Amino acid sequence: MTPLLQAWRPAVFRALCMLGAMPGISHALTETEPLPMVYEAAPEPAERPNSAPAPALRVTSGCTLYLPRIDDTRLNKANVGNLTLMLPTLHATPVKVQSIRAGGDPVEWTRSALQSASRYGLQVVSAVPPSTGATRQATAEVALRLAHSWSSGLNLVSHVVLQASFRMPGTEAVVRQYHGMGTRANWANGNGEFMSVLNLGMEEAVRGLVVDVAALCDGKPLPARAPAP
Repeated sequence: MTPLLQAWRPAVFRALCMLGAMPGISHALTETEPLPMVYEAAPEPAERPNSAPAPALRVTSGCTLYLPRIDDTRLNKANVGNLTLMLPTLHATPVKVQSIRAGGDPVEWTRSALQSASRYGLQVVSAVPPSTGATRQATAEVALRLAHSWSSGLNLVSHVVLQASFRMPGTEAVVRQYHGMGTRANWANGNGEFMSVLNLGMEEAVRGLVVDVAALCDGKPLPARAPAP
């Protein structure tokens, strides 16, 4: 064996071992495995892998959020992200990119996430508010604008966007968007892992919405939107 081949043997062996151990090759999502779109809240306080834990959030008692309407307004309702399989080469050559399909009901997924805000002390009611005009309440029509997850190196990442149209008596509706990012380690490219990272992104978006609802219940104005760049 030539010295050149002897020098290459360890590198080739390591590459083959990595290829065999790659979760994307051994257990990849398929087009017949849509995500269930079931919301499960992270342990409190919500741990964010590879980042600091989310700060504790509590809403003062007696605050109620009414949700008369929840819509799915995403442009692409069939898919919730993509999985990129890579070869362990110097330049990380992509092998294939496949879509991740949504198999459950995204509206119910959003509703469950919003109702889970009760963990922060907020009462959430999926109904039109009473005509009595009680204090310490807010009404919002919510739309799911984006739910996307993807593989990035050894991690999974997600981006979820909720849009809320707040309606206050005697004023025009105020629209706000809430972005949530989720990150977690990717062990096997499994459905549960993609669903988990989407739930992390959804939870972060819901937390932003809860902060604004708490402000409305306390009689404070919503923060001004940042000017467009």
